[in-house]
Amino acid sequence: MDRYAWRDLGTRPLFFPALSLLLGALWSPGTDGPAELFLVCGVLLGAIGLALARLPGSHLAVLGALWMAGAGLARWESRVQVPQSLSRGGEAVVEGEAERVDRLDEATRVRLVVARAGPEDGTLESARFKLNLTLRGAPPPLLAGQRLRARVRLTPDTPAANPGEKDFTSVRRRQGVAFTGVADAGRVLVLSRATTWRWSMEDTRERLAEATHRVAPSRDSAALFLTLAAGRRAELDAEWEEAFSRAGLAHVLSVSGLHVAALALMTLALLRRLLVRAGARWRKLDARRVAAPAAVPFVWAYVLFTGSQPPAVRSAVMATVVLLGLAWWKRADGLNGLAAAALVLVMWAPSSVEDLSLRLSFLAVLGLVLLVPALRGALPFAKPDPGEPRRWARLWGQGRETMAQTLCASAAATLSGLPVAASAFGRVSLAGLLSNIIALPLCGLLTGLAAGGAALFVVAPPLAIPVLWAGAWASEALLWITRAFAAMPLASVEVPPLGGWAALYAFGLLTWALGSGRWRACGWLAPVALVAAALVPRLAPEPGLRVTFLSVGQGDAVVLSSRGHHALVDGGGSPNGADTGVRFVLPYLRHQNISNLELAVLSHPHPDHALGLISTLKEIPTARLWLPAGDEGGPLSRQVVAAARDASVETVEAGHPSLRLGEATLEVLGPPGAEERELLEGVNDRSVVLRVRHGDVTVLLPGDMEHDAEALLADTLDPVTVLKAPHHGSRTSSTQALVDRIKPRHVVFCVGRRNRFGFPHPEVEARYRAAGSECWRTDIDGAVTVESDGRDVRLVPHLTREPAGESARLAVDAHHSHR
Repeated sequence: MDRYAWRDLGTRPLFFPALSLLLGALWSPGTDGPAELFLVCGVLLGAIGLALARLPGSHLAVLGALWMAGAGLARWESRVQVPQSLSRGGEAVVEGEAERVDRLDEATRVRLVVARAGPEDGTLESARFKLNLTLRGAPPPLLAGQRLRARVRLTPDTPAANPGEKDFTSVRRRQGVAFTGVADAGRVLVLSRATTWRWSMEDTRERLAEATHRVAPSRDSAALFLTLAAGRRAELDAEWEEAFSRAGLAHVLSVSGLHVAALALMTLALLRRLLVRAGARWRKLDARRVAAPAAVPFVWAYVLFTGSQPPAVRSAVMATVVLLGLAWWKRADGLNGLAAAALVLVMWAPSSVEDLSLRLSFLAVLGLVLLVPALRGALPFAKPDPGEPRRWARLWGQGRETMAQTLCASAAATLSGLPVAASAFGRVSLAGLLSNIIALPLCGLLTGLAAGGAALFVVAPPLAIPVLWAGAWASEALLWITRAFAAMPLASVEVPPLGGWAALYAFGLLTWALGSGRWRACGWLAPVALVAAALVPRLAPEPGLRVTFLSVGQGDAVVLSSRGHHALVDGGGSPNGADTGVRFVLPYLRHQNISNLELAVLSHPHPDHALGLISTLKEIPTARLWLPAGDEGGPLSRQVVAAARDASVETVEAGHPSLRLGEATLEVLGPPGAEERELLEGVNDRSVVLRVRHGDVTVLLPGDMEHDAEALLADTLDPVTVLKAPHHGSRTSSTQALVDRIKPRHVVFCVGRRNRFGFPHPEVEARYRAAGSECWRTDIDGAVTVESDGRDVRLVPHLTREPAGESARLAVDAHHSHR
């Protein structure tokens, strides 16, 4: 493969048109114009460009037309129309077509394209938006394409509320998703039956799954095989997803370029051989020119059977371009094939420009095309001589070259996708540089067995059993390789998001790969950008104390940091909801480069404080663990202790020795001593109460104490700078006596959006405001960060509050997209 140069980009006829369309689709959310305006202007500009085709620069008009077309298509896909009565969400009846159905262990997720919607007790109105619906319980058989009616609780789609939290708002906005919703499966009415071919395909997938599980050596090997054979990735455990990611083999789990390319090549070779053996009549034809287009339907059948995943569609388009090029005696070109795939995908689904898996897939292929030749040229040994007379030397050279090319391909895919991977996952796999050399041949075999087994199962199920058995054992071998590489030291390393340094990184990488002469020295800009992204944030001045009240739904999670010393008080939690530790707390800690804790505190053993702490302490080591005296023996407390492993466990009460945390001091004010605790009936009143001192600044963390505990602690309390509202602002806490005693300048309510308790209760919030306190809420402001210099504080919300009355700007107009 020859190394590309800058000038080669302009000689590819599809490269710049595809780039223009992509940039238009990416830019679209920054505009307010209707989709029709962009599309009409694009058509007119394109017509002008074609009419003036003989004039210099006329191609710029065509590129501008494609840019407008991309913007128009993106706005067309993203626009929504929501009835005014539902602009704030709430209980509703919706009717629409299922776009996608994903079955999980305890629920079913449906992407519903809503056509009619209205309040539960009202009439249905015309609507246009998408809804991510979670069905609890056992729903009726559902497939994409069915029309449904359901009674749901709608929640407007909101951005990530915490630093480091994964934010899918942008891609959902592009897809026209306006709400998430929850419904009981029994409240779903199926209005239409799915098409026959969908039922037939789903039935085939189910029977294939049953047959695979019967012959597989383990459940995990069957799940991996079915991921590749039928696109059933949900069957694979989350632990294996993590292991594949650490081993640098995560691409194996998504039907993408590796699998489609392997299938296309194997299908082409098989059809070509069959044509050669078919008889003298077919030998007169060039077998490749006949077999190449005949292989295209097999490729698309595999993509369709595995769920039409975006990376697979991209790969299928590229494979189609290559195969049709072979039929016409045209040399395959990677850049043109990638550009053609981009054109098709953006026109088919403009929101795919922000699809994470598709971005990584495109960047990986772009890296293979542009970087592999440059990387291979940098290796200190020449390519093997095909004229080498000694057979052993020739075989050794070919084997060494195969390993070198695989290493270069793995490095190219890692380097090209590094900015996106760092932003999305905060880490990059180093083990992948070696694991792919060993695993890729097995992956190619496994892809052939998966696709061949599925195809043979459709035609003759009994004949497919040996293929399924072989595929399941190949999957078991791949799992063993994955487990071995995932367990290696430094299998993956944490990488900070590059932010604005990503542009410098990309420029350096491309200049080294495509440039010549002295320009290639600019390649040093890529590692410089990585070093700068890691060091510059650490060089920024840090406040003496930072206290962050995370938005974890209906629960508490508070992170304290001072001069490199860190503590965590509670971790949120919901018994039937997402793991708040995994979803909110751990991403925040990684975002802040916090790899260990000096102290973890469980204020009291309730799920909305303990569950997220358990999952967090399993991942982040802590030196000390504080539990409330008198409540250390319960099941939740025992789980927290077990998760903390080697931590020094202490039960604390008022008067416990204070702890120095950097420049700050943590004082224990509650729970009270044993005799006074006997007077407190509820677990809330026996919460650990902490006072954090930093110079003249004090922060009070009272857990969930209520009026009885407030009365007992009144004499020990002084005016404070910042208060976490006791018990989430319930009317059983924050008595007038407490408010008058501590006179907080700022009050933070840790509450969940639209929580079923109605916290904070309006009279409590009004009581604080009447005392002159400024009120902050994690359901509205997101994570609230307190920065102290020891004299004063600055509070920084993660989210920006909408002006009063503007929460209804949820695109109730059909001509504006949901923003």
